[in-house]
Amino acid sequence: MAYCWAFLFVHHFSSLRSGCHYCISHKISRMGNNMNNNDLPHDPPSPPESAQSLPRIHSIEPVASTRWLALKTITYTDQEGKERKWDIATRTTKQSCDTADAVIIIPLLRHRNIDGSAADENIDTLLVEQFRPPLGRNTIEFPAGLIDKDETPSEAALRELREETGYVGENCKLLPQVSRQLNMSPGLTDESVHCVVVEVDLNNPYNHGTPKPNLDDGEYVTVKRVGLDKGLQAVLDEEEGMPIQGVYMFAMGLKLGMSLVEGGNDKV
Repeated sequence: MAYCWAFLFVHHFSSLRSGCHYCISHKISRMGNNMNNNDLPHDPPSPPESAQSLPRIHSIEPVASTRWLALKTITYTDQEGKERKWDIATRTTKQSCDTADAVIIIPLLRHRNIDGSAADENIDTLLVEQFRPPLGRNTIEFPAGLIDKDETPSEAALRELREETGYVGENCKLLPQVSRQLNMSPGLTDESVHCVVVEVDLNNPYNHGTPKPNLDDGEYVTVKRVGLDKGLQAVLDEEEGMPIQGVYMFAMGLKLGMSLVEGGNDKV
């Protein structure tokens, strides 16, 4: 399934704790038998309610929904104790705020030896171009897709990679590398993802030639194989489609890293 750029605002607040409590051990034996109640140590006063756990969410009310998306309004108290509201979009398929909605796959294509070591230094990656109705134009993205119920991020990444591009990722000699849970556009949505680096062995017979994707109905994806050594940022700048933010930041980071390693002073 092709990845839809969508929706993590609730999760940002849901991890906040409700406050602290105090615990004092009364060491009466050290104070003597004649000690009265006024001599006993007392728990310090609790902080006022307005100072506890701010910002704090009070309610999340549904506004409207379609098959795939829902609009909700959050009522919360900000750091200064003022009550405010915030509208968010969320996926109707969202399982919980503690699990990511989708995976973004960074494929690394290279020839490998039988023992799993790299056979050469040339590394390619895969980009997908597709029409995105919200933008009214084509975009350039990494392969990506939703995580199915009871599916791990690694399993989702391997499945989506094969469905969108036809390439088969490694899951034995080299396991996929899964990032922590990441937010996408926290001012608008509560969507979160995992970035997953997947090694693709070009010596695998399934990856010979031009593998055929297995797209869902209504998906129209053009797969682009790009060499990382050719300057990914330059490739993206030349494309007519609009690069998605994550791909472009990856390209900028790659260029910056290479310039630092080489000791150059090129501007990113």
